[in-house]
Amino acid sequence: MLELIADALWAMLPAYVPNNAAVLAGGGRPIDGGRTLGGARLLGDG
Repeated sequence: MLELIADALWAMLPAYVPNNAAVLAGGGRPIDGGRTLGGARLLGDG
């Protein structure tokens, strides 16, 4: 059972690492590049 849990965590690791790394290293250029449509940001301010 423990081996099954370890294998599952190992399989999910590639999904967890980039999401957490984005929080730690974030703050760069916005995904939408700051573009606006009708005065509002395309993907919002957050």
